[in-house]
Amino acid sequence: MKTQFLTALAAAVALTTPAFAADEINVSNGISAAGAPLAAHGVDLVALVNNGNPVEGFATHTATYDGASYYFTTAANLEAFEANPTAYLPQHGGFCSFGVSVGKKFDGDPDQYLIADGKLYLFLNADTRAAFLKDVAGTAKTADDQWANIQSIAVGDL
Repeated sequence: MKTQFLTALAAAVALTTPAFAADEINVSNGISAAGAPLAAHGVDLVALVNNGNPVEGFATHTATYDGASYYFTTAANLEAFEANPTAYLPQHGGFCSFGVSVGKKFDGDPDQYLIADGKLYLFLNADTRAAFLKDVAGTAKTADDQWANIQSIAVGDL
C-alpha cells in the first residue's frame, strides 16, 4: 500500500512540476510543498528588496512563479510578490551575477546581495560581491549579455 502511494505521488509530482530548461532558475534539490523546487534559498524576496532583510519565509506563504516556489514571511509580502513578481525576482535566475558575467552559474546567496537600479543581484560570497561592486554597471551589462548565452545551458555543461 505504501509503495502504491509513493508511486502515485511521484507520478503526480512528475506531471504537475514544470520542467526547467537546463537550470534557468537557481533552485534547491527536491520540491516544496507547492510541488515546485524552492528558489532563493527560501528567503522572502519582498522583505529583502523592500527592507534589506534576508529573512527566511514560511511554506504557509508560498507563491509559484515560472516553475519555482518562493516563500514569504507574511501574507502581505506574498500578495506584493504575486502582484508584481518581476519587481522582486533576482537577476540572472538567482544565480551569482558575478559568476554569470564570467559565463558560470554559481549559487546565489541571498545573504550576499545588492540592489542597484531597482534590480536585485545575488552573489556566491562576499568576494564575488566585492568584484561586482568594482564596476556595477559594466559587470551587470556583461552578466546580462552572458545570461542570454548561458540561460538554457545546464550548470554542469558550463
